[in-house]
Amino acid sequence: MKSTRSAGRQQRTTVAWKGIVILLGITSCALAGNGPGVAFKVGVQTFESPVSLEDTTRTRYEMELASQLFANDRLDFALSVGGSSLGEHKDADSGVFEDGAVWELYSTDELSLIDIRLAARLHPLGQEGPIRPYLGAGVGYFWFLDSWKDRYYETIEDPDFPGTYITFEDRDEDTETLGDGFFPFVMAGVNVAIHDNAELLFEFQYDIEKEDSGFDFGGPIYMFGARFRF
Repeated sequence: MKSTRSAGRQQRTTVAWKGIVILLGITSCALAGNGPGVAFKVGVQTFESPVSLEDTTRTRYEMELASQLFANDRLDFALSVGGSSLGEHKDADSGVFEDGAVWELYSTDELSLIDIRLAARLHPLGQEGPIRPYLGAGVGYFWFLDSWKDRYYETIEDPDFPGTYITFEDRDEDTETLGDGFFPFVMAGVNVAIHDNAELLFEFQYDIEKEDSGFDFGGPIYMFGARFRF
């Protein structure tokens, strides 16, 4: 009886291992290197600072969803979401009303630039060889956001107890869109294959007429990252 159970367990184990091997084989076939993919990128972008109105370079993060490669692995499409922090800016002001009340205002603004973009890319050499250049162009939409926080204090003399002062405090915060709009862009890059379904990427983008409300965020973007195709 024990021997029968042991043989049954051994048979089930063998079947399970065969199933795993078959599954891995199917997965390996699916990882052909030309299917849809996801990429994670980090780099820098240069544009006119909305604060100083001088060129500034900021770290940029981006995530990309790529379509399957078409036309003999020479064409694909990419949807990306990315952005940069433009830093935290603080300001303080104070004054005295005619009745002697003292007021103070402390403001904090956290500025950020976020965009979503859709591109078509041409891969002249397809997926042949470890070095795979590409060119592309597309259209995007950006949001220039201001997440602000205000603290307001007003100090008055207590009318019932002269010489005693009372301070009232008020806090407020919100996120406002200071600028947004569509913009075209061009791109060029090189993929370096490191596995059947994985590649490193070096990419250059240039945003054109990325402007609104007097702000101009057009300029070059340099990215480095990795892409995995399924």
